[in-house]
Amino acid sequence: MTFESEVVSVDKEFGAGKVDAIHPSASIVAENPVAIVERTVQKKGTQEQAKAYLDFLYSDEGQEIAAKHNIRPRNEAILKKYSQALRPIKLFTVADYFGSLGEAQKVHFNDGGQFDKLYTVGK
Repeated sequence: MTFESEVVSVDKEFGAGKVDAIHPSASIVAENPVAIVERTVQKKGTQEQAKAYLDFLYSDEGQEIAAKHNIRPRNEAILKKYSQALRPIKLFTVADYFGSLGEAQKVHFNDGGQFDKLYTVGK
């Protein structure tokens, strides 16, 4: 399992169709978190630049760059433009089905969780 941007990268590296990829019809929203760290920008005097960068990420130009690198943009018009690589998919959040992120981590990904059970080799 990986991010969809990685699947496109693998196809480019090894050739389309050389690696089997399954594209689900639904998937969890997996956004890369971004934040301005107040202590750091105050220390370095970069508050204005950090804010400008954060704003740029969600601008049309920033979303266009993301889409060019196979990162699913939030902007629907830009997403449609890149629908060849970023196929239509129903997205849902952790909260929609699993409660909090902490609860999902505990049930599905901690040692002995559901994810581990998928990879347990039968005897």
